[in-house]
Amino acid sequence: MKKIFIVAILLTCVQTTVAQTPYIDSVKQYLTINGTQQQYEGAIDAMFSMLKNRFKEYKISETIWTALENDKQKYVEDIKSVLVSAYKAYFTLNDIKNMTVFYESTAVKQMRSDKTKLTDTQRQQIMNFYDSETGLKMIASRDGLAKIEGEISQQWSGDLYKSVLSKLAEKGYSLN
Repeated sequence: MKKIFIVAILLTCVQTTVAQTPYIDSVKQYLTINGTQQQYEGAIDAMFSMLKNRFKEYKISETIWTALENDKQKYVEDIKSVLVSAYKAYFTLNDIKNMTVFYESTAVKQMRSDKTKLTDTQRQQIMNFYDSETGLKMIASRDGLAKIEGEISQQWSGDLYKSVLSKLAEKGYSLN
């Protein structure tokens, strides 16, 4: 009986993990196309620029900086993985798929590049999306999601900064 119970729990865990994978993958894809990934890549670049400036007097070789920056994609994937939980609190898989289709549309691409060149049809497509169930969820969740994302981002950036400082210290470079 005990073995059957353990097997049942393991199967449930496996099924839950497998069932979540499409959601996780969909949110990560959405975060890539909606500009979030680009924001975090920019934040990492800015952090490294600031660190290079702060450590300028140490004349750290470009090889070391390049090695540290090579983990940039890993850092971005880490934050995207954590952000999945924030989106799960507000959106279903279907919502995420709808949001992805919306952000991949020519209307949104035009809106993001130059709003003044939106056609009437594109404006209508955008308004239709924001009037949809998913669009209304996006509007309603904006503040709550932004707060959670801010907290996650603050924790992530602090951890990343400490990690890079630690790696520099291991190589003999410290600001102290």
